[in-house]
Amino acid sequence: MTDLGYHIASIAARRLPVWMTDRMAAWIADVYVSTHPSRAREASHRVGRAWRAAGLGGPPPPARETFRAFAWALRDFLAARGGGARVPAVRLDAEAARHLAAARAAQAPTLVVSGHFGPWEMALWWLAREVGPMEALSAPHRLEAVERFFRSRRAAFGVRTLGGGRPAVEALRRLRAGGWIAALADRSWRPAAPETTPLGERLVAVDAAPLRLAQRAGAQVLPGAAWRDADGQIAVRFHAPFTLDPERGGLSVEEALASLSRFFDGHVRAHPTQWFDWSIRSARQEPRGRSARERSLARSRVR
Repeated sequence: MTDLGYHIASIAARRLPVWMTDRMAAWIADVYVSTHPSRAREASHRVGRAWRAAGLGGPPPPARETFRAFAWALRDFLAARGGGARVPAVRLDAEAARHLAAARAAQAPTLVVSGHFGPWEMALWWLAREVGPMEALSAPHRLEAVERFFRSRRAAFGVRTLGGGRPAVEALRRLRAGGWIAALADRSWRPAAPETTPLGERLVAVDAAPLRLAQRAGAQVLPGAAWRDADGQIAVRFHAPFTLDPERGGLSVEEALASLSRFFDGHVRAHPTQWFDWSIRSARQEPRGRSARERSLARSRVR
């Protein structure tokens, strides 16, 4: 969709009643599923894996449930007006609140690591209001005008999108200055293919680049994941924050990757239709490790 399409959709999402945009978003998602069978098959495969991994009985939800969940999350993002008057309400359990409080009490530069889970853009808006101005590492849209649209939307929520030719360098500078940055680790935000954990029996491939960025900056890592509850409210859970300095009680990058993988996998098993990974990847194509040359090329991108 072009930037004009997003602008029109944003106007409709703001002006029409929610019950109407609910139905419109579901109808658009259903049409997309019927006209993009390869995408629908991949979504079904992914949900099915998560369904079986969770040990749930009966058939897994159909692909349209994933695309509907995405359409509703996008609708909410487009309908939001930004600013501080209408920050979305977020549900935190006691454990999540404790982990967020610990990260804030550390008064350290922080890299918030998440994935394409549920209403992540709205959760980021909420987090920016909780901890102060945030910046985001995000894969740029292939259309520059659409990228400008999404940057302006995030900026209205107090989230600046890091861009330019070397976003990792800018992110490193901001972290060393004590800032909070958000990055998605289930899909690389760099042009090079990500260094990931091998999938095997895991569900989510985790990109190591954000962790290496935090390690270079001496920043703590706060993993998080968002989803929409059955009553429509946004919920967020956090993993305990950690550093990447094993000599001072932190984790190694390998240990952090394993911990993130368990955290993300547990989230996807609990909410299998709210992981929006649109990559076309059959079971035979799932990454199972990379050569030494590929890893070296990936590391050279972050300096």
